[in-house]
Amino acid sequence: MEFLHDALRAGEAARRTAVPNDPTGTAGRRAYEAHVRTLRELHIEHEGWARLVHGRLELVCSADRSVAIGVMVADAATGRVSLLPKNARRRGAATGQVTRANAGEGAVHVQTALFAAGAGPQGVVLSEEEACALKTWFLLSYRTKTGDAVRIDCELSQPKRFEDGYVIEWARRIPLPSLTMDGIELLNDDGPGEIDIAVDFR
Repeated sequence: MEFLHDALRAGEAARRTAVPNDPTGTAGRRAYEAHVRTLRELHIEHEGWARLVHGRLELVCSADRSVAIGVMVADAATGRVSLLPKNARRRGAATGQVTRANAGEGAVHVQTALFAAGAGPQGVVLSEEEACALKTWFLLSYRTKTGDAVRIDCELSQPKRFEDGYVIEWARRIPLPSLTMDGIELLNDDGPGEIDIAVDFR
């Protein structure tokens, strides 16, 4: 849980570096990148895991290549045992592939080429057999802002059924304590005062 919360904190900190003049979606992209990077760094350093690009999914994979973890933004049902969360945005074929593998259908649907590309330095590439057997979990998060505080509801869950771009059933869900962060400030690239830099002309 410590690693998962650290990843969410890193994402929130990265989100706050976005300013109004950044392109639309910058805050969310920075949060996603920090989530993935932090999950990888912590699991690689402390657990001996490896970076995995699985289809187009950016994951971290256990040393025995049996388990992987990714990140996913979900809806308000996240972390609530009595409700069924769904991903907040439509997802593509790679999520469908790992969901079928989770459900034990990977051998029928696996596309070897989809899983073989893009491991890069210090990453791993799965064989077809490993891709079929891999169990993939996602750190789901749902962010709400109230005043100056942000609450992030979260869970670690394993998708089981995937239809039309959305996870509609989970094999296992592990609800996690919500994370609260205070002190949101609007950033100004120039800071509170003027900056005077002396330049010598020659």
